[in-house]
Amino acid sequence: MPKLALKIAFVLGLALSTMPTPAAQAAVESSELTLTAQNFHIYTSGNLRFVLALNSQPLIDEFLSNPTAVFRVSLGQKISLGEKQVRALNTGTEEFVATDSLDLTIREVTRRSDGQFELIALSTDIPSGTRRIEFNGSGIYPVRVEVLIDDVSRAALLTFVNRYDPSREVRPMPINVVVALDSPITLQPDGSRLIDQPTRTKIEKVIKLLTLDSSRMTVQISPELIDGLSRSSNPDDQSLLVQLVAALGSAPIVPGPYVQFDPSAASANKQADQFNAVIEKGITTWQQVLPSTRTISSIWFARKPLDENGLDLLVKAGVRSVVMLPTSSAALGEFDNAARPYRLESNDVDLSLHLVDKNYVDQLSTPTKNAFSSATYLAAQILAQRRQIEAEGGTPALRRVVLASRDGSVINEDLIHETMLILSRVPQQVALRTMTNLPAPRLDAYKPALSKVDIASFVERSTKIADLRKDTEKLRSTISPEATIWQDWNERLLVMSSDSMTDAKRDEFISATRDQLKKIRQSVTLQEGTTFTLGSRESTLRLDLQNSSDFAMTVQVQVVSSKLRFKNEIATIQIPANGSNELVVDVVALSNGLFPVEVKIFTADGLSQLGKKIEVSARVNALAGLGQVVTGVGLLLLATWWVAHIRRKYRKKISKNHPVLRSKP
Repeated sequence: MPKLALKIAFVLGLALSTMPTPAAQAAVESSELTLTAQNFHIYTSGNLRFVLALNSQPLIDEFLSNPTAVFRVSLGQKISLGEKQVRALNTGTEEFVATDSLDLTIREVTRRSDGQFELIALSTDIPSGTRRIEFNGSGIYPVRVEVLIDDVSRAALLTFVNRYDPSREVRPMPINVVVALDSPITLQPDGSRLIDQPTRTKIEKVIKLLTLDSSRMTVQISPELIDGLSRSSNPDDQSLLVQLVAALGSAPIVPGPYVQFDPSAASANKQADQFNAVIEKGITTWQQVLPSTRTISSIWFARKPLDENGLDLLVKAGVRSVVMLPTSSAALGEFDNAARPYRLESNDVDLSLHLVDKNYVDQLSTPTKNAFSSATYLAAQILAQRRQIEAEGGTPALRRVVLASRDGSVINEDLIHETMLILSRVPQQVALRTMTNLPAPRLDAYKPALSKVDIASFVERSTKIADLRKDTEKLRSTISPEATIWQDWNERLLVMSSDSMTDAKRDEFISATRDQLKKIRQSVTLQEGTTFTLGSRESTLRLDLQNSSDFAMTVQVQVVSSKLRFKNEIATIQIPANGSNELVVDVVALSNGLFPVEVKIFTADGLSQLGKKIEVSARVNALAGLGQVVTGVGLLLLATWWVAHIRRKYRKKISKNHPVLRSKP
């Protein structure tokens, strides 16, 4: 029978077999046929190959026992309207129209050891009059595979193929796969680190994907999350960090802010210094955890809408390219083609702007049971988009498709891997690239307007943080700058400035930090109620100062008493961490008795008192001083008596022997 007659018979048979009878329609929608493998790229001299699984054992038995049963491979009309037409066919909003088909009986297919069926359909680009699927040149085509029993479709699936002519020289369209993983803040008010299970699951997905494709992706992972993993006491988190560092491999890293801090809000609230500190902390964190990684600090991943003031702040921070995630680009309005070139301008500086293509966001944000089939569908859309750009007179090589999920995280790592695997096989059509060397923006690129963003006031938030910072700074002269507590406080204050922290959580941090400050201010102590005995008018007080903190503290000590005079009422002393040091104070007693002595401890600069005043006592022993006086007086009286006694005896002796006074008997 001539080829034309075969086609007419096929169309009539297809019309009869696909009439919307309840039984047939239900069978088609039952998804009992699953595609597990296929050759997506069909060279002009190649053939179609499909590996299918029938998911119903009764249907398998019926197929194998019925001599009329066949697999029908039907080729649809070539896609001419880009990715929108691919989606319309896949969702059924556009009717599948077959242009050619091929029936394969059970004897013409291979039953694999795993029970699946392997189909091979020969193909051609020229009318041949043989049993070959006829293509109409290179391009994206829909293909329908059905199981027919007694000319009734019992199971069916739709897939796509790329008819490819390798002899045609074209410049590839760049494709960027972006991963931007954020997480709840890991730092807790008590200083510990907590990574919740949903975040661990996201990290595991990123690790799995990076292990296979790190060299073809651009990655941003929250630096605060990396910091949390490195400091967590949970062994599972430490293991995840080791795996993540190993998986990152050669993937370029966009450091990002240490915690989320919207540049537009920062500019509106005059928080530029705080914003820059968050950016710098993000960069240094990556350098500490992974010193050899390639970081790209000139790229900003925008999660929120961006206005001109926010853009100005980014430019001052060295940003030259902006990648807008879906939640950010939504504020720009609708765009027919996110692959078109865009640019931004700030203070005579041109920036390149790249939008995550909204056409693929939903698919990358939704879990799928069949990653391979979904990847085939995604690859078909991208290549159809490329062909449409070319058909409309554009240059695909000057366009760019950025792929990411709605929030940038990895929802289905197998889908992304399979898609990159498919696309990597046609380097003449598309090129998977990282964002390491983004080109300068073209001056003829479209420049969208950045609308003013409705910004919440940071006044209350910034006031609370500023007040807490002042209280920590009061200890600057007392605690050594090298003490790790300063690093802890700086991180705490940075984290508290995060856009993702709620007011309630921020108040928890403030309360916990103030409790810590109170404990530190009371850590230098002297045993209250101690009594010192002074055995003389001039003596010394020996004050044994204790430090219960984990770092050395330099303090100023003031000693006051109304009955004692101190040569130095104020002295400065350093007490080691968890140790003690003795302060010797010279004192002069003004009177005898038991007197109160007040000891006050201040910061080293004397501007802030630490803790409460401490009362001790000084006992001046009056008897000990009076005894010395009495003894001295007694000796003087005794010496005077002896001198008088000797003089009297001497006078008597002289008068007795004097010739004038001597009488004769």
